[in-house]
Amino acid sequence: MVPVKRDGKELLRCTKCKYEEEMKKESKKEYVVTETKNKSEKVLTTSLVSDKSGRKREEEELEQEREEYYREIGLDLLRDELEGNEENDED
Repeated sequence: MVPVKRDGKELLRCTKCKYEEEMKKESKKEYVVTETKNKSEKVLTTSLVSDKSGRKREEEELEQEREEYYREIGLDLLRDELEGNEENDED
């Protein structure tokens, strides 16, 4: 039996057959009737927990890749410049 309020009266209702009877004083002590809130009044809070060490490692890896990329470009430019100087010396 589940407590239900209808027309200002407190009733006990069977969940299977829907039979209802008035709640007696003894039954009121056993049940605590609480007020339910609308879903629109409820507040949902969420949080995002991130791993700071993982993010830092990713940033370090990106920085290393960036440095390697620029180093390769610099070496290619030096190689092209040296090859250009050698060709000028031969002429």
